[in-house]
Amino acid sequence: MRSANDHQPIGNDEADSVIELFGLICDRTREVVTSNSDWDESGVRAGQYNVDVMVDLVCVESLLDAGFDLLSEETGIQHAGAEGHRQGIVVVDPLDGSTNASLGLPWFATSLCWVVDGVPIASMVTNLATGERFEAIAGRGARSSGLTLSVRAPLGSIGDAIVGVSGLPSHHFGWRQFRAMGASALDICAVARGGFDGFVDTSPDAHGVWDYAGAMLVLLEAGGVMVDALGRELLTLEHEARRTPIAASDPALLDTLVRSV
Repeated sequence: MRSANDHQPIGNDEADSVIELFGLICDRTREVVTSNSDWDESGVRAGQYNVDVMVDLVCVESLLDAGFDLLSEETGIQHAGAEGHRQGIVVVDPLDGSTNASLGLPWFATSLCWVVDGVPIASMVTNLATGERFEAIAGRGARSSGLTLSVRAPLGSIGDAIVGVSGLPSHHFGWRQFRAMGASALDICAVARGGFDGFVDTSPDAHGVWDYAGAMLVLLEAGGVMVDALGRELLTLEHEARRTPIAASDPALLDTLVRSV
C-alpha cells in the first residue's frame, strides 16, 4: 500500500469536510438500524438482511449526492455524476456485524474510508449500538470521543497478548486469550484504542476491503501495523477481491501472528 506521503497533500479543510460528511451518514445509518424491527434476510445473497439494503441506500445516496464515487459491500462500485464530482473513492461497509445487530449484540458498525490514488486519506468507523466513533485523517492521528488513540505498548511475547479473531482458529497461536466478536472493523479499532493487542483473520481470504479499510487507517494513525497474511496489497478496490488481514500493536507481534497463521 502506498503511504500518505506518496500523495499530494490533501487540504485540512477538505479532509475535515469529509469527516463531517461521514459523521452525518453514520448518524443516519444508526437511526435506521436502531429503529429497525425487520431482521429477515433479503434473499438476494446469503447472510444479507433487509436492513443491510436499507443502510446501504443511506450511504449510497449520501455519497453520490456529495459527488463521491464509492465501493460498497452491498452494491459494488457506483459513480457520481460529472457535476460536482469529488476526487477519490469512498469504501463503504454499511453494516459490519449485521448478525450481531440481529441478535441484539452491541458490536456492529458503519465503516467509511476515503481513498485518493490508492491512499487512505480519511476514515470513520461508528459503533451503531453505542454511538462511539473512531476517526482518522492521514498524518493527523486517530481519535475517538475527542481523545487521541494509541495502541498498547509492545508486549514481551505473544503469550501476553489478547487477540481478536474472525473465524475459527485451527490451532492455538500461543496467545493469552482470544475473542471472536463478529465485526472486524470494530475489532481492528479495538487494537487502535489499546484494547486488543492484535487481530487475525483465521478464515483465509474471507474479507473484502470494506471490512477493514476504515479501521486500517485508524489503526495506522494510532501507531499500529497491518498486513495481508500472504503479502498482497490490502487496499484493493476490486469488489470481488478478498484478503486475509492481520493487525497488531507492534511489528514484532505482527510478525509472530503472520507466522502462526
